[in-house]
This record gives sequence, C-alpha cells and structure tokens, in this order.
Amino acid sequence: MNQSRLFLITGLVPVVLALATPGCATKHYVMAQLAPVNAKVSALETKTNDQADKEATDVSRVEEKLGSTDSKVAEVASSAQQANAGAAQANQLAQQNQSAIATNQAAVTASIDTLDKAITYSLVATGDVTFAFNKSNLGKTDEMALDSLVQQVQSNSRVVFELVGFTDRVGGTDYNLALSRRRAESVQRYLVRHGIPLRGIHIVGLGKEAVPQGLLADAQAVDANATAANSHRLARRVLIRIYTPNASVPTESASLQR
Repeated sequence: MNQSRLFLITGLVPVVLALATPGCATKHYVMAQLAPVNAKVSALETKTNDQADKEATDVSRVEEKLGSTDSKVAEVASSAQQANAGAAQANQLAQQNQSAIATNQAAVTASIDTLDKAITYSLVATGDVTFAFNKSNLGKTDEMALDSLVQQVQSNSRVVFELVGFTDRVGGTDYNLALSRRRAESVQRYLVRHGIPLRGIHIVGLGKEAVPQGLLADAQAVDANATAANSHRLARRVLIRIYTPNASVPTESASLQR
C-alpha cells in the first residue's frame, strides 16, 4: 500500500508541475502583451488630460475676452447715449438761437424801417465849380468856393453832398460821360481831404445830357442871362447840392434778444 501510494504521489507531481508551468508562462505572456497597450493608454490619457486642460484654459480666456468685450460694448453704448443726448441738447440750443436770430433780424429791420421813415433831408445850400475845356482838375477859385461850402456844414457829421458832373456838347457821348464823372470825383476827393465823410458824398456824371428837371432851377440860378460862349463854360461844371437831416432820430429802438 505504501509503495503504491508513493508511486501515485510521485506520478502526480510531474503532472501538476506540467500543468502549473504553462499557466505561469501564459500569464507572463499576457502581461508582456498588455504592457505596451497600457503604456499607450496611459500616454493617450495623459495627452487627453493635457488637451482638456488646454481647452479649459482657452475657454476661460475666451470667456474673459467676451466679458471684456461686453464691458466695452456697454461703455460704447453709454457713450453713444450721452452723445445722442448732447446732440439733442445742441439741436435744441441751435433752434433757440435760430429763433433769437430771427427775432433780432425782425427787430433790426423794424428799426431800419422806423429810421427811414423818421429821417428826412432838407436842401440847405447849393453851389457849383467850373472846369476848363476837356479838363477835370480844380482851380484855386473853385477850391475857395468849396472851402466856403464846407465851413457851412462842417459841424454836422450827417451832412450829405450830391455832386452832378456835366460837360459841354463837344465830343462823343461816352467820352463826355467819363469826363463828367472825373470832374465829380475831383470835387469828391477835395471834400474828403477837408473832413467830409466819404459815406456822405454821392456822385454821378451826366456828360452832355440835358440838365434833369429836378436840377434845372439850380442850374439856371448860376447865370440865367449867360451868353452863348459863357453857356459852354457853365456847362463844363459840377453842380453841388448839400442836404442835412431835419428829423429827430428815435432814442428807443427795439430790444435785441441775446
């Protein structure tokens, strides 16, 4: 019995060893095959985690930029609202100014109309200066006559001189018109040099035209009985009429809005 049992045990040991040996080899083989796979999985997991962290960082940055953009948009919107409010206020002020300007213009126009109606002029003196044939320069006698007229009205700053130049009938119409105006301008220059305001001097050259009906009496008053020769001399002249305002100017005028 003991020998038989020993034989049985002795026979089983190789079988168990034989069975155990292939199992260990299989496990090591499987582990060896899984090691690269596990390494790749680990590497992929690490890469995935890194990518996720990067994406999370990018998302955070985008959200931060969006927040900053929203803040800037809000600031721009606020500035636009303020600008619109300022533009509306400026438009309102402009309309008020336009209304004030229109009111002022109406007041000025009314004042001018009032002055035009209030101021009238009276003829206070007449005179004339004569010229040599085809000449427009003043002689000493003419300057003395002008000095006398200036002395009569020198104290009145609003005096008005009316100068009408004439020529004799010799020569062409256009030439005589120009010559008569040069004669009137000679008188005008002399008056300005002796203190008469330029704004108060009005001139016209009529050349060899007939004396207008409104000036005929003054023209005839110079020498109604002149001979034919003297008539030619008297035709070469500047007729002078002096006016002064004879109406009081209103002291109160329409008030201007500011």
